[in-house]
Parts: sequence; structure tokens; C-alpha cells
Amino acid sequence: MGLFSRKNLKLAITDYGPMLFGLRIPGFIRIHIRYIFGNPFVWAVLFLAPFVIGLFTVSSFARNVLKFEMNGWQVFLTVLFLIALAFYFAERNRTFRKIYVRAIPAMILINGVFIYIFDIESLFGGLVVFAILAMLPAWLLGKLSMGMGYRMLSNGADRHYRPGRDLYMAGQYEQAFLHLEHSAKRGHMKSLYLIGHAHEHGNGRDLDRVKAARFYDKAAKKGYRKAQPAYERLFEDFTPEEVAAFETDLNMSGVNDLF
Repeated sequence: MGLFSRKNLKLAITDYGPMLFGLRIPGFIRIHIRYIFGNPFVWAVLFLAPFVIGLFTVSSFARNVLKFEMNGWQVFLTVLFLIALAFYFAERNRTFRKIYVRAIPAMILINGVFIYIFDIESLFGGLVVFAILAMLPAWLLGKLSMGMGYRMLSNGADRHYRPGRDLYMAGQYEQAFLHLEHSAKRGHMKSLYLIGHAHEHGNGRDLDRVKAARFYDKAAKKGYRKAQPAYERLFEDFTPEEVAAFETDLNMSGVNDLF
């Protein structure tokens, strides 16, 4: 599934588009509370820093390039929506995740260039200010975002997922599920996918293709791009009895219903 596939765009618009109108603010807050509790400093690098930098960059770009003066709320809502949408894709797509963590230091440098070109008259003084306010922070935040930040986005800010995944890959299934089930019950998309994989192949769980399809489906609806092809492949190979059993289970609404 491509980054800008119909499914990904639909999920992004469904999850974050209504945020502009205040309809998805509780869900948005829950996502970021999870990151804050995981590591508040890294969350600040991943979200708060690009948001603050974006405020200055968008305002400066509109004023100096577009010759248009945006008011405070216009800048705030525009940047909030763009950063939230980018954060959404960064969690769910490896390619965009790499772009996102590299874009954070790039935004600092771009903002520094705007300040240097439009707001500073002295050449030498401008270079000193550019080095202090742009190059040094860009190096520091880039190191953090491309290291700890990338891993945190990959894990979905869930401390149980990576240990569970590593144990699962090592064949230590029972120990793995102590972590993965904890994460999956909170809706962690990659944990849901791995438990589906376990049920499909009988890895530490009963061989149950119907239940595997349910886990894959839940993971796909959370936005995990590997889950949808796995679900479709499995469903296409179902026997009539498995199709009937799957459709009987369609009334399951929550993740906890699967356990």
C-alpha cells in the first residue's frame, strides 16, 4: 500500500481532518499523552519543536514571500493541522517516518535562512546568529529525532511492543505475548498484526485463521499498511465455513473482544 493510497488518505482525513473543527480533539490528545508519558523530551522534539518552528516559518513565508499577513489563529490552525497530519503518516509509514525525522532539522535551517535573508542586515552578525539559532539547534534536534525519535515513532510510543516483537521473532512466544497482548489491548496496530500472524501460523497460539483475519482487520483499520494485504490474502483463501464464521464475528466492536 503506497503512502498516498486511497486508504491512507481516507484514514488521515477521517482521523485528523475533523480536528480542525474540534471533533477529534479527545483522540488527538490521547495519542500525544501516550507519547508524553513515554518520553516527554523526545515528544517535544517530534511534535512541539516542529510545531513552534512551523509557526515562525509559515508566518515568515506568508509575510515575506506571499506578501500576505496571516493572523495568529490562521497560522496556529494551519501549522497544527499540517504537523498533526505529518505525525500521523510518520507513525504508519516507514518511508515517511524517515522523511519526517529529517524534516525537523531541515525546518530549523529553513527558518534560519528566512531570518538571515529578511531580518538581519549585518553579514557577519547574520552568520553568527544563523550558527547559534539555526545550525546548532538543527544538529542537536536532528540527532535526537533521527535516533530516539525514529524508534519512538516506529514503536508507536508503546514500551511493550519492541520487547514483544523481539521475543516473537526469537520464537519465545509465551514471553512475547505478555508484552504484545498488553499493547494490543490498547489498540497498538503492530501488536495486533503480530498476534494475527501468530494465529495464522500457530505460533504460540491456536491455529485460527478466522481470528487471525480479525486481528489483521483491526490492525489495518488502525492504519498499519502491512495488515490490509495480509487480511485480503487470508480472506480470499477462506473456505465457505470460515467466511460464515468470520461474518458471524462482525459484531465485535472492540479490540478486547478478540481476547
